Amino acid sequence: MCSQVPPVTLVGRDLKWKAAGGMNFFSAFQSEVFSPLVTLIIPGAIALSSWLVGLFWHYPKLLALVSQNHSETGWILVLPTICAATVLEEFGTHLESTFDERADKKTNGQHMANWYAYLRSAFLSDPIGRRYVRSVVLRLKFQFGVFFGSISAALGILWLFYLGMPCRLGLVLLLISLAFGCWALLESISTHELLAENRAELLKEIRVVR
Repeated sequence: MCSQVPPVTLVGRDLKWKAAGGMNFFSAFQSEVFSPLVTLIIPGAIALSSWLVGLFWHYPKLLALVSQNHSETGWILVLPTICAATVLEEFGTHLESTFDERADKKTNGQHMANWYAYLRSAFLSDPIGRRYVRSVVLRLKFQFGVFFGSISAALGILWLFYLGMPCRLGLVLLLISLAFGCWALLESISTHELLAENRAELLKEIRVVR
């Protein structure tokens, strides 16, 4: 049984798209590249931060090598950071599935019905709400990444305790890490609800203005 395409209201006799006076390269970079990159890099860096400190502390020769080759080390650390961020994103996908199941039970199956209907929708134009949904998706991925990255950082701080970090400093860092993790988890719950509400709205009548 085919689903109905959301109706589109056209305001004006015709719909014409006019190109802007010129391409804004930096604006495109910020929206299409910078935001997804930050969504990956920051959680990955959080996840590896305490572990890297532990490695440099435990292996003084490695620390000396890094201090003599700042630029090379920075480029090398980008790879494990992206790798860690990709793993965190996988964890976030599983957590989002858990949120979806909970929301689906809460709405008697309407949540997943809206989600699959949204996946089957083809928009004649790109409504503002759809661009907003993309930004909310990135925000949700970032919050999931920070949550799992904070857990990884907290485990690394426990290793720093073992290596001899002062208890007071370690407790402060551990509390900060756990606080970030709790904040990210709570924010991800509200962001997930916001995302579901906006996807449901996009399935309704769409108003196109000339």
